[in-house]
Amino acid sequence: MRQPGKRGEGVAGIVLAAGASARMGSPKALLDAGSMTFVARLATTLARGGCAPVVVVAASATGETAAEVARGPARLAVNPGGAGGQIGSLRAGLRHVEGLDDPPAAVLFTPVDNPAVAPATVRSLIEAWRRSRAAIVVPSHEGKRGHPVLADLAIAAEFHADGLAEGAREVVRRDPGRVIEVPVHDPGTVDDLDTPARYRDRFPA
Repeated sequence: MRQPGKRGEGVAGIVLAAGASARMGSPKALLDAGSMTFVARLATTLARGGCAPVVVVAASATGETAAEVARGPARLAVNPGGAGGQIGSLRAGLRHVEGLDDPPAAVLFTPVDNPAVAPATVRSLIEAWRRSRAAIVVPSHEGKRGHPVLADLAIAAEFHADGLAEGAREVVRRDPGRVIEVPVHDPGTVDDLDTPARYRDRFPA
């Protein structure tokens, strides 16, 4: 049992995969990312990088995405119909991990659009958070911020708050002084594959 007042070390991973994929035209979670689907590759990456548990937020408890999650290392959380977009899915993932018997001290979250993130990047973000206990840790590649984003659960209420027209980025940008930026040599952090053209460029047939 965790001692009162003592903060834990655990970091949960959350993959946001409940979107309609309107721009892509087919479920992004199930696209091939080099012998694995987007969702399977990300779940595996987060687990290898040190996240436990890994939670995938899908739009339904049934269907192909849920079945794909069941085949891998992640557990499933549901945001029915993808309500509220990515921030709605993040809230669903947060509720899941906050309800665990031994909740983590932080979460590391990413949309399913970024399947090429490296496990080493995940480890770097977690290590930076453990050294600093910063509220938010983000990767940057060639000066551009990307995903995944790590957030200490001490600020979880801010993601649950009403409003947030710009989603989670509104929380991330609210106070630059509490954000640590970790430079990484990982183009996957900024490679949002949300259109067929971008997907074909990254994973040519």
